[in-house]
Amino acid sequence: GSVLIGFERNHRIGVFPVVGGILEAPVRYLKLPAEARQMKANKGFEAVAALKGGPFKGGIIAFSERFPGDVSIHTGWLWVKDVPQQITMVDHGDFEVTDATSLADGTLLVLERRFRWTEGVKMRLRRIPANDIRPGARLDGEILLEADLASEIDNMEGLAAHRAPTGETVLTLVSDNNFNTFLQRSLLLQFTLPEPEKAAAAKP
Repeated sequence: GSVLIGFERNHRIGVFPVVGGILEAPVRYLKLPAEARQMKANKGFEAVAALKGGPFKGGIIAFSERFPGDVSIHTGWLWVKDVPQQITMVDHGDFEVTDATSLADGTLLVLERRFRWTEGVKMRLRRIPANDIRPGARLDGEILLEADLASEIDNMEGLAAHRAPTGETVLTLVSDNNFNTFLQRSLLLQFTLPEPEKAAAAKP
């Protein structure tokens, strides 16, 4: 298979083949949108995901951690036939996008993080239906989880999803301690994601 890796500072997204369990040199880089040059050095491609289903199955979607300009939205791009087209997502509460992953049906899960010295760190997890994702769209979606330091979280920056042998969708979140073991921790959290129809049936 292959792995997509987004880089900040020298903004780019590379396609790296995996051969025999070893990550090899990139075979290519995605075409960059012209406006990507506006991204600040440490606020570039923070969330990158390949859509596994939906109308744009196989497309790549990426968000800047914090794009200059309109603070009411997050700015990203959807690569359709290798051409990047802008897409945005409503920003609730001045969070930053830190990762994203796709479910098998193309549903997009987005991980967000907010930090203030006066309140500590917060995290949020959003679910965006596959049919909402298209070039030029302004995404919003459903908030699945929001937590602060009252819960066991830290600087949550990584998100993945897999199907368990029991058929359940398991979400894995990981934090980045920035090599600062005095103030931050490396945490790995896992949650089971209820299927929408089962969650609806469980409501009284």
